[in-house]
Parts: sequence; structure tokens; C-alpha cells
Amino acid sequence: MNKKQKLILLDILGVFFLFWGIVAISLSMYNQNPTQILYMCYLGLVLIGVGILTKRSFIIMSQVYILAIPLIVWDIDFLHWLILNKPLFGITNYFFAEGHSLLGKIISLQHLFTVPIAVYAASLIGIKRKDAWKWSFIQIILVYIFVSLFTPSDININCIFNPCINIHFGLPYRLTWFLIIFSLTFLSSLGINLIALRDKSRGDKGMI
Repeated sequence: MNKKQKLILLDILGVFFLFWGIVAISLSMYNQNPTQILYMCYLGLVLIGVGILTKRSFIIMSQVYILAIPLIVWDIDFLHWLILNKPLFGITNYFFAEGHSLLGKIISLQHLFTVPIAVYAASLIGIKRKDAWKWSFIQIILVYIFVSLFTPSDININCIFNPCINIHFGLPYRLTWFLIIFSLTFLSSLGINLIALRDKSRGDKGMI
């Protein structure tokens, strides 16, 4: 694939992510649930789209590091539900509940493809920095503050108020939440960076 083809593909992917994110946010507003725009996955769609369109892999990877492991867990639960018709962790129960809109289900399917396509787009651009996790941490703290201050606890945006999976370390839950989300984000960055460095050593280079 030559440079021009890569640019066209990246523009298509950028518009695709941005459009999907805007639709997700618009549906939340239409359903009178504006606080749902603070879901990490919704923010991730928009920011990944912006990162692709501006050709900044740093922005893309900052979202990938946050989302990678949580979305893998979501995907496992979803496939378990789909194949065995029962939940594993229970985090995708809403998807299979009666009354959940078709558009809402279509939007939720982004959990299946966001990370692999985003990583592919970043690899086309070229992953030059390995410290995007720093912005990931800043974003996590900012989202935590906004969710804590401006959203009702019963919606439980990003599992901040109550655990979405029954995990306890004998610590106050808010501290446990930070410990888990920071650990998962940093582990994602280590794993993905190792793969990126390996590919770079083989001569796989981005376009920029």
C-alpha cells in the first residue's frame, strides 16, 4: 500500500470512528442520558477518530491503553452470552435485555472492533512515542472527577461507584477502582509497546 492509499484509508477510518462516537453521544442525549457521554468507550471513539484524522498516534494509543483489557473482558462476556445464552461476568446483560434498542445494540458492537482497528490505524501512522499512557492516566483522573461530581451513582458510569465485576482487595472501593484501572492501562501499554518495538525491529514502519 502506497502513501496515498494509506492516507485515504486513514481518513476513512478517522471519519468512521468519529461518526460512530457522535452517534453514540447523540443517542445518549436523545434518550435524556447526557452523562453517558463520559463513558470511556464513547470518549475513546471520538478521540481515536480525532487522532486518526490528525495523524497523531499518541492520541490513538492513549485511548487504546485505557480500553484494551476492559474491552477484551466485555468481548469475552458477550461471546459467552451469545454462544451459551447466559452471562459470564454479567457486564453485557444490558445488550440482551428486552427493550434495549436496536441502535443501542449496534453502537455497543464497537466494543468488538475499536481496539484492533485503532491499533492498525496507529501502526499505519507510526507509533513513535511509548509514553501515551501518561495522558491515559490524566484522562482517567479527569473522567473520574467529572463522573463523581456530575453523574448519579445508580447509572454507575465506568463502574466508578460500584464494581461491575465482583473483585475485592480489602480496600475502599474507590481506591480499588484506581488500582485496577491504572494497572490495566499500564499493562496494556507494556504489552502493546513490546509488540510495536518487535515490529519496528523487523522493519515495519509507519507512513509518518
